[in-house]
Amino acid sequence: MSSSEAKDADANKAKKETEKEQDKTSVPELLDELILHMNSIRSVFKVMILSSFILAPMSLILAGIIVIHPLFISRIMFRLPEVGLFLLLFTGVTVMLASMWLYIGLSEQRFFSSWDKKFSKYLSLKKQVDRELGNN
Repeated sequence: MSSSEAKDADANKAKKETEKEQDKTSVPELLDELILHMNSIRSVFKVMILSSFILAPMSLILAGIIVIHPLFISRIMFRLPEVGLFLLLFTGVTVMLASMWLYIGLSEQRFFSSWDKKFSKYLSLKKQVDRELGNN
């Protein structure tokens, strides 16, 4: 093996080691990035929650009107049974999805209702820990 090949092999080995070190992100750093990312996309979650509070109940009400109204379903089932079955299936799927969307919105609302308080406490504790570790 010539000296240039040995240098290339050493350079490749050193490069791979630095790449491995860069790939090894510590768990606290990863959690910090995740928390900061959650705070930055908080407005997207608020829009999702708002849409679940508006669209899901509207879908449930409309599905209820379609299913409960006696003349609507009976006329469609009598004249076009295939369309009536499809409409009932579609209404059932809509009710299921709207219920899930409303449940998700409610659970996310509960989580994000206290997010600002938790995030400010997290930032203050992080600054305190950074100061304490920086002084030592």
